[in-house]
Amino acid sequence: MAATFGKQCFGMSPEEAAAAPDDSVAGLLIADPHAHPYQLHGARSFDRTTPTIETLQRLNMALSSFSAVGDMTFMRGRTGMPFGDTRNQLEVLRRLESEGRVAVVRKASDLPRQGVQRRMPCALMAVEGGDALEGRLENLDVFYAHGVRLMTLLHERDNELGFNQRSGADGALTPFGLAVVERMNKLGMLIDVAHAGTATLKGIVSASDTPLIDSHTSPVLPGEDGAVSRRLRTWQEMEMIVRTGGLICTWPLAYAGKQSRRTTLRHWAEEIVLMKARFGIEHCGLGTDGGGGLPRVVDGWESIASLPALIAAIREAGLRQEDIAAFVGGNFLRIFAKCLA
Repeated sequence: MAATFGKQCFGMSPEEAAAAPDDSVAGLLIADPHAHPYQLHGARSFDRTTPTIETLQRLNMALSSFSAVGDMTFMRGRTGMPFGDTRNQLEVLRRLESEGRVAVVRKASDLPRQGVQRRMPCALMAVEGGDALEGRLENLDVFYAHGVRLMTLLHERDNELGFNQRSGADGALTPFGLAVVERMNKLGMLIDVAHAGTATLKGIVSASDTPLIDSHTSPVLPGEDGAVSRRLRTWQEMEMIVRTGGLICTWPLAYAGKQSRRTTLRHWAEEIVLMKARFGIEHCGLGTDGGGGLPRVVDGWESIASLPALIAAIREAGLRQEDIAAFVGGNFLRIFAKCLA
């Protein structure tokens, strides 16, 4: 279904047309807890799903993550230390803030509210990969002072905090990881367990006294490719996160296994219906990993600008408007506000 839903968007690119104001998103507080917008990474942006500030504005998004990559030096094979490299990435967002292009959220009162006009997109300053701490707890305080309010503890490899989903070791949360979780709870930083292996996840769940999120994943379905499945969550893993009062955010990753397929917006929508039946819609959310280098995305998804088409699929799958509002941002904003408070 066309994302413009009959609106005439002459002279616009396909992405601009998809993100044009639309009845399907009117009145919704849309929040994406995991994305890598182009203005943060520039030429280092990872793929065509990368959102831009202009896209966020046209979609009238309430909040988008601007996630610095804490292990970028490792991923790019560069020399240098991850702490300094991550600070440099975050400085780009601070510069965007000083130029009046985004408003960085640092406290609960900064969060967008229903019916309040926004002059610019609200930005969540985030770090993906605790590698950026370099094993020093004081570096977490430095990031907090910069404005970081969410950290994904693991990313592309095992680090000083714990073990990655794709690691053969599946080791436990480390003593340093435990100290980081406790400090994040005290500071009021949201803990993202995406990429964390099962044993490390169990340790985070046991250590945290605030709700957790997995900002970009999906349930494991039977028959999917083994390499893909290591980035997904079993129902048992998701239930651990839900028991903290937390949130499972699903993404546009596409895959096809011997017994199951997740290749269309309809498949994504039907997955949300399954999750609602199992956990309640209050534990389901959107997390696009826009710009994250996904190998393949579901048909009909180009970027966050395609959200109206996903909403149409969700509605067709049987979810109500209040469910949609909760999924596209309401649930995340509620949990984030609780953490900040």
